[in-house]
Amino acid sequence: MQYFYSDNIINNTVILNEEESKHCIKVLRHKLNDIISVIDGLGNLFTCKIIDNNFHNCKLQIINQQVLNNRNFKLHIAISPIKNIDRFEWFIEKSTEIGIDEITPIICNKTEKLKIKNERVSRILLSATKQSLNAKIPKFNEMIKFKDFIELQNQNIDTEKYIAYCKVDISENLKNIYTKNSDAIIIIGPEGDFIDDEVNFAIENSFKPISLGVNRLRTETAGVIACSTINILNL
Repeated sequence: MQYFYSDNIINNTVILNEEESKHCIKVLRHKLNDIISVIDGLGNLFTCKIIDNNFHNCKLQIINQQVLNNRNFKLHIAISPIKNIDRFEWFIEKSTEIGIDEITPIICNKTEKLKIKNERVSRILLSATKQSLNAKIPKFNEMIKFKDFIELQNQNIDTEKYIAYCKVDISENLKNIYTKNSDAIIIIGPEGDFIDDEVNFAIENSFKPISLGVNRLRTETAGVIACSTINILNL
């Protein structure tokens, strides 16, 4: 199955942008009256019929609509960007495929990468969403300083909050602490881990320090493990 994406949906009509239209008509060679599947990035999946096969702005008629990925929990991972941007983008891609609702890049004491190409990230998020047959594109927030992020989360009183820290005892593993069907925010530190002051500040603001296993993990691997753990525990 192939998903297409459009944010141009009015009443019963969907219009694909030029990139999606070319892929649909020129690459996959769909024709008039073919039935295709379209997502809006908000969780809706549309079954559509091609009524105008213009490869600049292909027009579709909606036949059916359904809501996908209506999970009873939300996962938000705040993670420090790393020097190797390819590895950071790998985390974004894989966490989207596994299932994540929100990603926030955070600036920690040891963060070295301070710039992210948001347009490129948006393309990765969309591609991974379609690849995994999801209908909702994760939200990617602007980069924010660690302490500012922590303080912003004080309003989320019903959310379980965790900070993954290498010095935590293995008995405090995420899989042993997380409550199934609960919203969760997990903070992943930079290469070299958090400094003690950051961990203490997070704890003072209701974040629980956790382990993600016995092995020392790269930042992007820790992010994927955290994402996988929450999704598996909610099966």
